[in-house]
Amino acid sequence: MRELSISFFLLFLLFVCLDVSTTSYSLGIRNALFDEIDNRIALGAAEIKREIHETEKLDLDLKKTYPILAEYSLGWVELFDSNKNLVVSSDYKVRFIPEEFPDTLSFWGYRYGLFPVKDGYLLVTSSDEQLSVLKRVFRVSLFLKILVYFSFIALGFYIFWVFSYPFKKVREVTGEKGQNIDYTMRTIREMVKDYRGKLKNVQERERELKQRLFLSNLGENVTQVLHEIRNATGAIFGFGKLVENEEIKRGILEETSRLNDFSMNLLSLSGPLKLEVGDVNLKDLIALVIKRLENEKVDIKTHIGDDIGLKVDGELLGRAIYNILDNALDACKEKGQIIVSVEKKKKNINILIEDTGVGMDKRTLSSIFDLFFSKKDGGVGVGMAVAKRIIESHNGDIRVKSKPGKGSKFLITLPQE
Repeated sequence: MRELSISFFLLFLLFVCLDVSTTSYSLGIRNALFDEIDNRIALGAAEIKREIHETEKLDLDLKKTYPILAEYSLGWVELFDSNKNLVVSSDYKVRFIPEEFPDTLSFWGYRYGLFPVKDGYLLVTSSDEQLSVLKRVFRVSLFLKILVYFSFIALGFYIFWVFSYPFKKVREVTGEKGQNIDYTMRTIREMVKDYRGKLKNVQERERELKQRLFLSNLGENVTQVLHEIRNATGAIFGFGKLVENEEIKRGILEETSRLNDFSMNLLSLSGPLKLEVGDVNLKDLIALVIKRLENEKVDIKTHIGDDIGLKVDGELLGRAIYNILDNALDACKEKGQIIVSVEKKKKNINILIEDTGVGMDKRTLSSIFDLFFSKKDGGVGVGMAVAKRIIESHNGDIRVKSKPGKGSKFLITLPQE
């Protein structure tokens, strides 16, 4: 209905513009004709006044007047004395006497001029032919106005019919009183919601397939290289323990440990995961992960019951939780707090990891599980992809909520069996 109101408003504006233009056009023509008639009356009156001034008394020679009237297409002429009595008239049938005798040129009704001359007044009128032209102009302008009115009425009915047709169709679908409109709108909303869900799943599947295609292209050669790197790091780690300088020793052990973690993560991605499922106490597992992180600048709190257990691969799940907590520590920037809570919910166990760090924008949030995507200084973008794969290999799910400046929440859902 809003479009219908706008259309009628625009139609009204167009109608006003055309009405004003036609009126201005007809008035312009009429004023031009009036000016021409007034000019002829003034010129003719000037010549007649010269003839009157040449006579001894106030009189008018009609033989000399008729050619002047014919030359300027005038109707008739009358001469009055100072007492406003008619002296002579070119048409004895008319006998027209004005109600007022001004001292200047004036015009009334059907165009005539009254001019002072000697001791009297000279009255000159326009011809019927000139007045008939004015009447024709008036008729034409009136016809144009009526034509414009009818045209816009017809156009208004057409626009109303065009805009009302879709509403008639809607009434046919929803019923005369709109009894089916709620059902129709609910169905449309459900279809839109279902379409959005399917589109999101397709996009996620597409992203996963791209990652798997990339990992499959790594091939067995990369796996062999990673095994060699792990063997080398193991040897370096062993010899590093023999170094007497504590600062150099700590640096060697930290870097070899980081390189070993990187190799383990890539190995988890480059081949199929082999789960060694066993009974795992989540409280003990998460405590070991937190101890391994060795962070004293960020407070990590836990809310975990003593009897919450799972049948999972403890080593792999510990690595996934470690990667998520390590990411949360980096987001806190050496200040803030991390809370790890675990709760049973129906047939699942939820692990919630909350931090008060810098948070993530929409672009980072949508790409956080992509391989080699990282915002960490010195990060390679493998840890979160590994965490997601480990959790999904346990038939679990991981979801993230975050806003810039308001921290992040990682929710891991795992089946109890």
